[in-house]
Amino acid sequence: MSWQLHVKAAESVLRSARIPSSPELISLIKRVNPTCLQLPESDREYGYRIKNQLQNLLLETYGETFHLAPHPCNADIILIKHNALPSIDACHADLNALSMKALDTVGSIHSAPAPSPTNVEAKRAKSRKRTASGSPKEALRNAELLLEQYEYPQAEELLANIRIAAPGDLPTLIKAARMLTEQMGAYQRAIEVLLAQPRHLLKDKVVRELLAMTYYGNGLIAEARALFESAEPGDLEKNSLYAYADISFKDGNLSLAYYLLKVADEKEGFVTTHTSLRKEIEAAMLEEAEPYLQKAEAAFACNDLSQAQSLLQRALSLYPNFKKARELAGEVEARRSGAEVERLWERFGSSETATEKLDLLAQLLERDKERGEQIRDLMARERNRQKKEAVEDRLDTLRALAAQERWEESYHNLLWLSRQGEEADYHRACAISPYFSVLCHNKGLRKLADGDAMKQWLRFVRLRRQVQQGQVEGCWETVQDLQQYFHCSPLFKELYDTLLELESAKARREAEQLFSLLDELDQWEEKRDALATARKLYAQLQKPLALLPAAERAAYKEEAKRAIYRLEPETECEWGPLDYRDALLLGNSTKAAQLRETLTSPWMAQFLDKYDDEVAQMFAISAEAIPMTVSPDLVVDLSWESAPSRLDKMCSSDRHVLLREDEETIIVLNMWRMSATRYRSPNFKDLDVMDCLPDKDVFLLANSRTNNTMWRAKLSEMASRFTAVFDLNQHFNYQEGASFEGIFMSGSKDNSYYAVIREGNNFRVVKQSIDLVSSVVRTYEAPCESLDAFRLSYQPDRFVATTDCYTHVLESNLEPPRGCSRVGATQGLNCLGIDAGRSQIYALGDGIVNVLNPKLRAVKQYLDAESVAHMSITVLAGICPEKDVALLNVNGRNLFYNMKTNKFSQKFCGKRVLSTETPSRWYYTEFDAANLAVKVKDITDELDTLLEWQVFLAAGGDKSAAIEFVEKLEDPEFFSIVQSPPPREDTPGHDTHC
Repeated sequence: MSWQLHVKAAESVLRSARIPSSPELISLIKRVNPTCLQLPESDREYGYRIKNQLQNLLLETYGETFHLAPHPCNADIILIKHNALPSIDACHADLNALSMKALDTVGSIHSAPAPSPTNVEAKRAKSRKRTASGSPKEALRNAELLLEQYEYPQAEELLANIRIAAPGDLPTLIKAARMLTEQMGAYQRAIEVLLAQPRHLLKDKVVRELLAMTYYGNGLIAEARALFESAEPGDLEKNSLYAYADISFKDGNLSLAYYLLKVADEKEGFVTTHTSLRKEIEAAMLEEAEPYLQKAEAAFACNDLSQAQSLLQRALSLYPNFKKARELAGEVEARRSGAEVERLWERFGSSETATEKLDLLAQLLERDKERGEQIRDLMARERNRQKKEAVEDRLDTLRALAAQERWEESYHNLLWLSRQGEEADYHRACAISPYFSVLCHNKGLRKLADGDAMKQWLRFVRLRRQVQQGQVEGCWETVQDLQQYFHCSPLFKELYDTLLELESAKARREAEQLFSLLDELDQWEEKRDALATARKLYAQLQKPLALLPAAERAAYKEEAKRAIYRLEPETECEWGPLDYRDALLLGNSTKAAQLRETLTSPWMAQFLDKYDDEVAQMFAISAEAIPMTVSPDLVVDLSWESAPSRLDKMCSSDRHVLLREDEETIIVLNMWRMSATRYRSPNFKDLDVMDCLPDKDVFLLANSRTNNTMWRAKLSEMASRFTAVFDLNQHFNYQEGASFEGIFMSGSKDNSYYAVIREGNNFRVVKQSIDLVSSVVRTYEAPCESLDAFRLSYQPDRFVATTDCYTHVLESNLEPPRGCSRVGATQGLNCLGIDAGRSQIYALGDGIVNVLNPKLRAVKQYLDAESVAHMSITVLAGICPEKDVALLNVNGRNLFYNMKTNKFSQKFCGKRVLSTETPSRWYYTEFDAANLAVKVKDITDELDTLLEWQVFLAAGGDKSAAIEFVEKLEDPEFFSIVQSPPPREDTPGHDTHC
């Protein structure tokens, strides 16, 4: 244990109301003593202050057993020594630091040679002249010396004259009274001494107990009894309990005497008196209990079990250790139990309802142990019969509800059958109505809460009835919204096709109207306006064309492009200085260099230099190094919610952690180089990280307020600047209402980007070349209900897009890898994490975790990850493949999950734990904002010892176990070490923690 922890323990002792023993205090004094330790001056001063307080507490409490030995060289330094054990000391102390109470309490050592026969009379004469001092402690010490010389009368006089006024002198009074009784036998004088003290001191429990024992020793039983009766037996000492028991026994109260001996047995120590008391008490109790036993035996012989049991209870109440009575009580209970078992079997044979039979069988299982297996078989049969009856009742109710079109109540019955009935029963229920069939094993609805799932199903029922009645207005938007839940149902497909046909016809009419407007543009005189209008009409065409078949859609698009081509001017485009500025902003240094060589006139050169300065100023990022120290000795504490931090984590790569300090400041921790840098720029405001190239220290950031402007930046210790900025709507074509699900950089070309765009029920992955005239390099298109897109690797560029039913892995040319698994591609993946370095996907299965390569083939499996079958991951987790551990965040609490052992760690506060992306390492950090420094400790290899681990869901658990697992996982207090920090003042220099 470190010195700081010893100091904390000492502080706790000084604050506590409990006074520890003298050995404990001496041990703490020696441990906090800073004399031989290498400590800062402030810690050394504080250590001496704590040591002085502990020495004062020791002397104020146990000072009689210690004396002060002078230092040979310094009069202000003394050594605290034990009176009886010279080898024990409590360190040197500063005499000026000791309290007056400690100095008054401390004892002394009087060394005197053994008296010789010649001077015995002289010493006796001297002892007779000894007078009592005004101090009770000094009188007690003088009395002890007189006793050593066998001067009993003088010692008795000294002790009898002791008077105390403060509670601190109670130990002196108690010791004096015990000397009078135990060493002199002067019980009456001891009583007089105790009664002569102030009334408020006589209320002390120890004094009252001592007075009771003195009365008892002096034969004053009535007074002793009164004092014992006013005390709690648990507060009395062992010898007092025996004395109280002796009084109770002589009073005839055997039960109280027996109870007091039982309480005395639970206390430590030995009592040499009253050796035969226990035997006498038990003999008397046995004498009282035996008549009841004899009557009970007679009643048992006559088979009057109730009477026998009542008599035995009376006998045992009189003598709890009555062995014969207990044995007979066991026989009575056995006979009564046998009769009760037979009666229950008779009732079981005559009962008719399953509920009553199950209740009787539960009672029999407790009583009839010999036929336990038979009873369990009967219970299983009755439960099965009861379940079948309940299922049939539900099916009958469901048929009636379907006939009455009471769909909400029908849903609740179907939900019960899906959970309580057998698979065949559930299929029978779903066959009752076509509307029920869409619920059978519906994976889309399983992801929703029961109430939300019912709402979506009722929407489908209303939609189908609305279409059957010919009311199709607004139905297309509803059916698109419902497609993610019912797309696998033939009934829904029929409804979808009907509405699609109606919408397609509507789209054709709208497309024809737009094409007629395109044809009219040829007659416009102003070709530039006609061309701009044609492009707007082409963009408007995208929405209706999306509803047409692919071949028809392609034909319409080709015709529209021909119309636009006819309107385009035939003159070549001439480049100017503004194009040079745009090339700089887009980060196309090659194009900018070509334009500078082309634009050679002096007035243009001025503009070019101006634009160079403007873009350089716009792209500038200031960098400031922050000291970053690896501290293996850093004390890790994951139990406290840290104070509110000024640092918010933005993102992490497999080697970086980005933290936002304020609107214009980002701190980057490079965990490979163990360096930290603070970057400042006004452009950082409202920017979030979308993608990064870790090996190049390049980051792609998006403006979260506009969701349009993209910035590309290099954040490295060697060079830091923005390298490009562009707007999505100026370089990408998309339909109205489209959403960008992901923007990624090319690892090989600075001006190439990948965009994942969702448009209605389809999504496109576009590889776009961002230039003065941007162009589409590659496109991949597929249908989707829900969509998630992630980067799968950096070199080469590789991506994965997951929907409910499909997984699309795309190479840099936006083609699937050769030999990709068809089985894997036709399933939706629930991704736990992605290792971009190895291009591997960690996918949750049914009780296992599969590690998939880019071809969606398993290269590794965690077969014991039972818990993952009931987990849904919304944000990718960081995974350490070396430890097989993933870091999860549930309801604001962090916890680790070991996929190999199926164990979860304790929930902990993760505010100060930073991690890299898969393959993850976890770091415990301390930020010193005032001194611009950060300390880091890698705790990845210490997780097994830092936290306790437990299996939340064992293999083979039923539905109730799964529900309990979810409750455990979501309960922030279950298996958690997080605790609120005690109130404390903030100390400068340590006000920021992460």
